[in-house]
Amino acid sequence: MKYYGGDIMSRENRLNKNLSIQSEHGKDYSEKSTHLKQLLISSIVTGDMGLFQQVKNQAEQIEDIKVIINEEIDVQRLYIASTVASFVEIAIKQGLPKDVAENAKRKYFVNIAHCDSKVELEQYYYKVVEELITGMKKYSMKKYSPIVKMAIENIHNNKFHSIFAKDIALAINSNRSYLSKKFKEETESTITDYIHKVKIDFAIELMETNFYKFNEVADLLGYTSYSYFSRVFKKIYKKTPYEYMESPKN
Repeated sequence: MKYYGGDIMSRENRLNKNLSIQSEHGKDYSEKSTHLKQLLISSIVTGDMGLFQQVKNQAEQIEDIKVIINEEIDVQRLYIASTVASFVEIAIKQGLPKDVAENAKRKYFVNIAHCDSKVELEQYYYKVVEELITGMKKYSMKKYSPIVKMAIENIHNNKFHSIFAKDIALAINSNRSYLSKKFKEETESTITDYIHKVKIDFAIELMETNFYKFNEVADLLGYTSYSYFSRVFKKIYKKTPYEYMESPKN
C-alpha cells in the first residue's frame, strides 16, 4: 500500500476537524450522515443487501459525504481505508472468521491504494460493503455454538493444509462423532463439505489474481493432484476451474 507523507496526513486531520465542526454547527446533515453510517454497519452485520442499496441511494444527498468527495484523492484514500478497517473489525466481532476478514482487509487496502480517481474510489468503497455483506451471509459464525465456531475457525486457519474431519476434532479436543453431528445440525453441511467450500472459495480468489496457475492453486490448498481439485471444484460450482474463470460473470 502506498505511503502518504505528513502533508497528506495533515489534510486528513483537517477533514476530520471540518466534519467535527459541521457536527456542531450543522446538526441536521451530520446526524443524517452518522445515521447512514450506522445503517451501513447494520447492513453488513445483518447481511441485508436491500438496506445497503437504500443507504447507497441516500448517501449523495448528505453534506458531510460531499465534503469527503470534494477532498483530494489521497485524503479520500486514507479516510475510506480507515472506514473500511472499522467495518472489517465490526464484521469480525459479529462472527466473520478472522482469517477471512484479514485476507479481505489486505485486498481492500491494496485496491484502495490503486484507485486512480474519486469516482473509482467511491465505487470501490461501495463494492467493499457489498463484499462484506456477502461474506457475512456466507461465513458468519454468530448463530453457531462455541464448539462449531471453533471448528470453523480451525478450518479457515488451516485451509492451506490437507485436513479432514478427524483433524479438526483432534485440534479442538472434541469427539469426532459428536462434532460431526453438531456441525451438520447447525451448518447443514458436513465438515468435509465445509472444508472443500472454504478451500474452493479461496481458490477462486487466488485464480482471479492471475498470478497462479490452476495446478499451483491446487497445490497451495493441500490437494494431492489437480484432477482431484478440479473434481471438487466442479462438484461445488458445476464447472471446472477453467470453465468457471472463462464464464461471463468472471
